[in-house]
Amino acid sequence: MKKLFGGIACLFIFILFFSLPSFAIDGVIRSIDVVGNVRTPKEAVISKLSSKVGTELDRDVIRQDIESLYKLGQFQDIKVETDQKADGLHVMYTVVELPIISSISFEGNRKIKDEDLEEVAVIRTYRPLDENEVALAIEKLRKKYADKGYYLADITYHVEPAGDGETKLVFDITEHQQIFIRRVYFTGNKVFSDNALRKVMRTKQKGPFSFMSGSGKYEEAKLNFDKTMLLLHYLNHGYLKAKVSPAKATISKDKRYLFLTFDIHEGEKYKLGTIDMDGDILTTKEELLSLLKTKSGNIYSQQKIEEDVELLADRYGDEGYAYANIYPRVESDDETHIANITFTIEKGKRITIERINISGNDVTRDKVIRRELKLVEQDRYSERSLKESRQRLYQLGFFEEVNFATPRGSDDETVNLDITVKERPTGTFNIGAGFSTVENFIFNASVQKQNFFGYGVGGQLSLELSKRRQLFTLEARDPYFLDSDWSAGFSVYRNAYLFNDFRRTSSGGSLNFGHRFFDHFSADLGYQLEQVDVSDFSFAVPQLFRANSSGRTSALSLTVARDTRDNRLLASKGSFHVVTAEVTDSAIGGTNEFYRINYKAHFYQPIWKGIVFKSFGRMGYIKSLNDGAVPLYERMFLGGPYSLRGFFPNSVGPKLRIPVSPSGGDADFVYGGDKLLLGIAELELPIVNAAGLKAVSFFDIGNTFSEEENYSLARLRADYGFGLRWNSPMG
Repeated sequence: MKKLFGGIACLFIFILFFSLPSFAIDGVIRSIDVVGNVRTPKEAVISKLSSKVGTELDRDVIRQDIESLYKLGQFQDIKVETDQKADGLHVMYTVVELPIISSISFEGNRKIKDEDLEEVAVIRTYRPLDENEVALAIEKLRKKYADKGYYLADITYHVEPAGDGETKLVFDITEHQQIFIRRVYFTGNKVFSDNALRKVMRTKQKGPFSFMSGSGKYEEAKLNFDKTMLLLHYLNHGYLKAKVSPAKATISKDKRYLFLTFDIHEGEKYKLGTIDMDGDILTTKEELLSLLKTKSGNIYSQQKIEEDVELLADRYGDEGYAYANIYPRVESDDETHIANITFTIEKGKRITIERINISGNDVTRDKVIRRELKLVEQDRYSERSLKESRQRLYQLGFFEEVNFATPRGSDDETVNLDITVKERPTGTFNIGAGFSTVENFIFNASVQKQNFFGYGVGGQLSLELSKRRQLFTLEARDPYFLDSDWSAGFSVYRNAYLFNDFRRTSSGGSLNFGHRFFDHFSADLGYQLEQVDVSDFSFAVPQLFRANSSGRTSALSLTVARDTRDNRLLASKGSFHVVTAEVTDSAIGGTNEFYRINYKAHFYQPIWKGIVFKSFGRMGYIKSLNDGAVPLYERMFLGGPYSLRGFFPNSVGPKLRIPVSPSGGDADFVYGGDKLLLGIAELELPIVNAAGLKAVSFFDIGNTFSEEENYSLARLRADYGFGLRWNSPMG
């Protein structure tokens, strides 16, 4: 009976429900009212309604009206009620407005600061709460925590009154513990070991030094990149059909570690068969094929193929075909495991440089940039010239960034060259003081500028004072004197240096003019006039070196240099060679008579992640042009911070055993040599790049030799050590 009664009751309710209209009474609408609205005007709400006074009430139209009101983004709840009165049907919309968010805050965050989270969760304040906007903010916050290794962070939100009718949006964060990648596994790999494949990846396992390197973090973008790198690793070693599946991640039971697994299908190794070209052949097929690294019989390598595509694009670009389309077509035989490659070339139209536009140079004049370019307006496009131009601009040392873009010009056969630079400070003011066991108190100051008023003129004024040295120098150089291809420079100086056994004071100046030739060579002709006075000889100085110790040097010099450094101020790649020959003689107004030859070479080679290998070599020779010895103050010495760093300044060279006093006792007197050899090798490691702080390990080797000796590698002195080098941003 109970079951039968229940069934009859359900049927009755069902029939009653569906026999009733959606609203209490259908009929003609006599009035429409809105209640609950505070910020939204009633007229604005009613204007969005399709239901109008005088029309028949329609439940479908009412449903559409509710949807239209929700789309306004102002309401979180809407109800519709009808009231049948004597004069007709009255409809009332009851709305609940969304809260206005005046501020946001975070609760529960310990590992990430509020200000860092605010940068991620960008919520527009003093607007109604937008659920989609909040959902996007939560997604970004979770990503922020994931980047820090907190993959299990729970983030929800609530709103609460903030006083004065305002509402605060609060993100509730439960961070949970940080999770690290414990192990990366591979399945299906037979050719390469797990360790070999892990080295290819950027994602690293957590290790004992992860707190320093930041390894062990899970980043989806980095893992996708690693998948590509693993595939390329196989393709570069001949495995043309290799496949790498996305990493599968599993979490440990204690939810502290992640385990990643890559599934790999290696396939067979392929060799290269025929290498061919078709399409628009620029010169001859044989000439272009000879340029390629991809050779028949070699193991298939995707990297070499891509390098060849770039090489061919550069070759066509040098001939003005800026938009040459080159793509390799690979046909493989799965039975013989041979891959035949055909490079298809569509050269397109030959391009001309229409305009050159320069931006970002707030200080440097346009002409300083344009004169370094290998291209001018209306020149034929050349890829090689563009690369050399960019390198020459970097070599100036005036810019942190140099970017080239070649957008389309006024027609399909022209492009504009847009050059954007980011200038670096080229002026420094340096003032310092210190204490040395060799020189006691040291004071130095200098003002240096490499780009005066943006004209590319460099110069400096420097002063250095200590127990051993008093140095004053004023110098300047214009690499494009009077906007020509000639350079000009001058210097004025007064120096005093206290050697172990005498004091040398000199005053003078120099003038030089130079000219560039070829791409990286330059030659300078210089003249120097210097008055030298030597005094305060110790008892140990032999009479041979006391005679003619003071005099006037009037010297002509010729300098030839080759410079391929990537940056003349802070080089990390390239080389710099310079040979200087100078002669001073009574015929040109001097009392000193000798000639001197110096060769210096600098080499720079980047190693890995900012580590740079630097080496310096010097070879020197000086010879007197009269019957006397080479003046003591012009002879060659080594030792000290700028040569052999492990030795006392000027302590390395030929020696004489000299009595130290009339009462007896002997000591070494280092009188220097007429020949010099010096080699320096350094490994420079960045510590804080922004501050210019680097660690340096070094090895120095060298010696000087007297007139009676020849150059000897067996008699070189050596030292090694390490230190810190600071190229301060403040000078």
